[in-house]
Amino acid sequence: MTTLIVYSGGSNTTAVANYIAGKTSGKAITAGAAGNEDLSAYDTIIIGSRVHAGRIPKDLVEYVAKNKSVIDQKKTGFYLCCMYNDDKGQNQVEKIASELGIGKCIFINKAKKVVKEDPSAIDSFVAGL
Repeated sequence: MTTLIVYSGGSNTTAVANYIAGKTSGKAITAGAAGNEDLSAYDTIIIGSRVHAGRIPKDLVEYVAKNKSVIDQKKTGFYLCCMYNDDKGQNQVEKIASELGIGKCIFINKAKKVVKEDPSAIDSFVAGL
């Protein structure tokens, strides 16, 4: 299985992308740098983002929209680094994942800490794709 993680956001989002890439021997790349990436070379595509005021970065929204037909043919997942750690986070990630057309999703609060101390939820998410 070959995995591509396309993400946009700050250090928390990057930490999760790099963690998943390491666990899957995949490739983590920012949405801005992913424009020329050959998506046909990957079995799984994971989209990752931060959120601000209920929205994810425009570059990521545009990347997914531009590549939607190819992404829809792959195993996909979406992770969201957010400030919530309850139903608000779950509702937020489900809403954004639905807008992107991605069914499997997870939200992560304090992502850098989670990656260092207990990444089991991220591991389960990736294993479930």
